[in-house]
Amino acid sequence: MAEDRFIANDRQDLPAERGVAQYQRLASLLRHRIAKGVYPLGAQLPPITQLADDLGVAVNTVRQAFELLSREGLIHSQRGVGTHVAALPAAVGDLQLAINDPFAAPQALAFEILEVRRRTAVPQELLGADDKPADENVCIRKLHTYSGEPFCYAEIYVPTPVFEALPKDTARKRKLLAAVLDELGPRCRRVRQRMTVMPADFPLCDMLKIPFASPVARMSRRLVDGKGNVLYAGVTWYRGDRYVSEIDIPVSALKTAPGITEPQPRAIVERRPR
Repeated sequence: MAEDRFIANDRQDLPAERGVAQYQRLASLLRHRIAKGVYPLGAQLPPITQLADDLGVAVNTVRQAFELLSREGLIHSQRGVGTHVAALPAAVGDLQLAINDPFAAPQALAFEILEVRRRTAVPQELLGADDKPADENVCIRKLHTYSGEPFCYAEIYVPTPVFEALPKDTARKRKLLAAVLDELGPRCRRVRQRMTVMPADFPLCDMLKIPFASPVARMSRRLVDGKGNVLYAGVTWYRGDRYVSEIDIPVSALKTAPGITEPQPRAIVERRPR
């Protein structure tokens, strides 16, 4: 009942925003409260009519939000019993490793191969001015899941000879960046990555099971050798509500590579047609 008083005293209006329906905003609010422990595992949520009155929304809006959270597996409703929290978000620790450590392989991490396409070129947007991509690459589209929940969609390009040298079913069993690093070893010289945050479009929302225009972290990476040959290039999109980025940086590196923490201006280099 303390939560009931909290909601009543902290009334929040949920007007619809452009591209985001009211029920999606309400679902986001309830999802946040579940993640923060306001509604712990097994707790009963307030009745639909009470939530509608407390938050100033229509009863149907609450029903739609409950249906969305139910499809995500976070809540369970039963006639005569009420609606209870059925699950909590994935454990942050292992999920953080799954995102940040290319070699980490928590037991709950799995990969779903959506497409393997051969004889492809690396998109120009993933390349630097001096990068030398292979003429033919294998493109792998895959979905990363944690405890059955999708949290990352990836499109990866690997030179055909490199891909064919990898053990069978590597793309289905582990992260391709780690596999390429293991396979090529000393030949690998530099990894460059760039992250931006943006709203998700409909196809991405469908794959990651998130509401339209939800924030996603877009990470592009490319691995090159000492001559600028591209050994791996890829772009991944992470759910904004699951993305956690944390790295340890030696203090000495801050002087030798200040761009680690503060992006440095780069000279604009005119691309020459290949």
